[in-house]
Amino acid sequence: MVSKDSLLKVKQEVETYIGQEIFVKANIGRNKCICRRGVIDSTYTNLFVFKDSETANKLSYSYADLVTNNLQLSSVNGEVLTNYDFSNPKYTRL
Repeated sequence: MVSKDSLLKVKQEVETYIGQEIFVKANIGRNKCICRRGVIDSTYTNLFVFKDSETANKLSYSYADLVTNNLQLSSVNGEVLTNYDFSNPKYTRL
């Protein structure tokens, strides 16, 4: 399980990409992905808003989508900006 502190760190990292042109690759299930180009418009407590550059539609995604790898942000040159691995828990249950 991901802690609130981890989601806060993810939110702060996403805030650094506001206004930059990026690619969003979203996993929509059944081995289907949607790739879109645009900018991060704004961030909120539980989600961020992405504005598609082709259609000018606004899409909202949660930070949990990034943590669970259902969503991936990458730069225009192909560099992956978000890659999280929280599989190793800090504390183990006795």
